[in-house]
Parts: sequence; structure tokens; C-alpha cells
Amino acid sequence: MTQDNPAPPLSARRRASPRSELQRQSILDAASRLFIEKGFGGTNLNDIADVLGVSRTALYYYFRSKEAILEALTEDVTEAASALASSVSVRDGMPPDAALRQLVIQHATLILTHTLEFRVVERSEKDLPAERRAAAQAARRALHEHFVDVIERGVASGDFRAPDARVAAFAILGMCNWSAWWFKPDAGMPAEDVAKSLAEFAMRSLLRDDARPPPPATVAESIGMLQEGLARLAEQVDATTRRR
Repeated sequence: MTQDNPAPPLSARRRASPRSELQRQSILDAASRLFIEKGFGGTNLNDIADVLGVSRTALYYYFRSKEAILEALTEDVTEAASALASSVSVRDGMPPDAALRQLVIQHATLILTHTLEFRVVERSEKDLPAERRAAAQAARRALHEHFVDVIERGVASGDFRAPDARVAAFAILGMCNWSAWWFKPDAGMPAEDVAKSLAEFAMRSLLRDDARPPPPATVAESIGMLQEGLARLAEQVDATTRRR
């Protein structure tokens, strides 16, 4: 953050009132939409205030500049992703397959619930002050290393097959990150379900053949698995219909 405009640390924001945090998030959401539509350079605080229907002075309580908003978005997405991954990768007692599944679900959920913010951060990192840009890049490297560590543990234990753990980690992170561009929150499928599906894709790409569930031995078992899958799909469709 710039010295003239320090943003409150995460610990301080957690102590903020729910109403204050809600207003802060409204500002970030509005700014994100404008940064996407008009570009960071083409957006000013007056634009954001107009969208929210408040005065520019009211924004100063939360953010003194659009640069401060961009820094907050980076902290809420890029640095938060690294912190979440660290909480899993340091748990050496967790089996690699469980750890990787949790890593993917956590990271995908963060992206799926902050799609606009993530896209802004990806596009506008060059507009951050040098110090904050370096911090964001370090957070991304740390995130990648957390995934690499878990994959390497899985290879060493014989659970995973990955000729290059670093490439595998990049591929999985890329799959999760790309969801920010195609996921539509109002399309009917909850972010939680999408995150679980992405985790399943990741697991299937790395699990050794002998660690995969065996294929059904009979036609009856095949039909049973198909019926179970259709039943789960029907439940999801029914739940989505009730929510509308």
C-alpha cells in the first residue's frame, strides 16, 4: 500500500461491523465492473461514486484512490489464495489426495466467488505500485509452490503419477483460474458444485491407474452406477428449480 493511503489490515477488517464490510464490498464490486468495462485507466472515483449513488467524499472513508481499491482487490484475491493454500500444504499428516482435493476446492471457490475481482487483478497488475506488484507476484509463486509440494508428496507416496509436478501444478491452477472467465453465478449451478467438479478433474488427471475406482464388473453394476448418477443429477436439477 502507499504510505499516504494505507488500507486496513485483514485483521482490522475482520473486526469491522457487518454493515461497514458490506459497504466496502459494494465499492469493490462496483469498481471491479467499471475496471472491466472501462479499463483501470479509464475509471475514476467519480465514476464509482456515481454507480453507487454516493458522494466521492463517502468513498474516502474506505478508499482514498482507485489505486487503493486495486490494492485491496489484489489482497482479497491473490494474497488470500496463497494464505488459503498454505493452511493446507503445511499439514504434512494429511494424505496427498485429500490435501490436493482441498487445495483445488479452496482455490476454485475463491475464484468462483470473486470472478470480477480476479479478472481485474489479472488485467491490472501493472498498475499496482512496484512494492505491491512484487508482493502479488510473490504470492502467486507461493501459491504454485504449495500445489507443487502436495503433488510431489503424492508422487513420493505412490498415489499420483506426474512426470513433472511443477507443470501439473500450473495446469491445475490454470484450470481453476480460467473459471473466472466462463463461470456465471446466475446460470443455475452453484459455485460449490463447480469447485467440486474441478477438483474431480484434477484428481483424475493425477491418480495412478491402480488408485482409480475399478470399472464395474457386470452389466447390472453398470446400470446401477448409471441410475445413481441420474438420481444425483435429478436432485441437482430439482434443487436448482426450487431456488429460482
